Amino acid sequence: MFAAFMATLLTFGVASAKDLKITGTSASSSTPGDENVNYEPANLTDGKQSSVWAEGAEGSGLGSWVQVDLDGEQTITGLRLWNGNWYTHDFWERHSRIKDLEVEFSDGSIEKFVLKDQKLPEEIRFSKAKKTSSVKLKIRGVYSGNTFSDTCLSEIKVFDDAPNEYIKPIAYKTSSTYPEDADGNYLPNNMEDGLVDSMWCEGNKTGDGTGEWIEFDFGGSQSVSKLKMRNGNAFSLAFFMKANSVVAGTLTFSDGSSEKIAIKPTSMEQVISFPAHTASKVKFTMDEIRKGKEFNDLCLSEAVFLP
Repeated sequence: MFAAFMATLLTFGVASAKDLKITGTSASSSTPGDENVNYEPANLTDGKQSSVWAEGAEGSGLGSWVQVDLDGEQTITGLRLWNGNWYTHDFWERHSRIKDLEVEFSDGSIEKFVLKDQKLPEEIRFSKAKKTSSVKLKIRGVYSGNTFSDTCLSEIKVFDDAPNEYIKPIAYKTSSTYPEDADGNYLPNNMEDGLVDSMWCEGNKTGDGTGEWIEFDFGGSQSVSKLKMRNGNAFSLAFFMKANSVVAGTLTFSDGSSEKIAIKPTSMEQVISFPAHTASKVKFTMDEIRKGKEFNDLCLSEAVFLP
């Protein structure tokens, strides 16, 4: 059943932290793939929640591990994990997820965590900042899938406590939001997760996205001068062509001033500059739309404001 969520106000509490560069991945084992799909550890850092690492050991893979390498020794404070198989809700429930997690650093020290059994990105913080050149995640316990014993992990980000380059909203308000379906949700905070296959989509079933809007609430005055974004459905060129995307918009600032902006019809990352404004909120209204070939829904995969 299709139902739009009109004028939705959403508040998100994930802390602001800078993601660090991951230079390599390895694993104790991986489930064999085929010509259409693989389950290699590189999937954990490809910016897509729908591609996953699945351990290839017997049973649920207790003791299996996956490791990410950093760009030399870095000081890190935590991880952000997309636990389980995020290809669809059904796949998430059918495959096992990590429950008891052991994190090992390059000096041999470890920290242990119990993860939540929910299909939401989970942020874990270390007891203190760690200097390390790698992070190894070991499976010590699982939440069992209802069909398959393979334990999966879809994406991982490593962060320190340096501020993000973008201005993190404390809340969003939208004219409408497409309802959650078998593939996942389409909430506006997806636009800041760094993943190209999670996105905000408008939920007005009678329109093509023209006139729809998103309001970014920064919780206080900020100087903004750039909008960094990935337009449309950026999962692939084929999906970008299927769905609607925006080609012109208006930014309205909390002081009542506004700027017209042009957006390139591409799913590649673009940075749109405009005269600096000091504002606690920015409303982004979609004025002109490029029609997709299959779906009459407007989506934005990534959209964040920069100073």
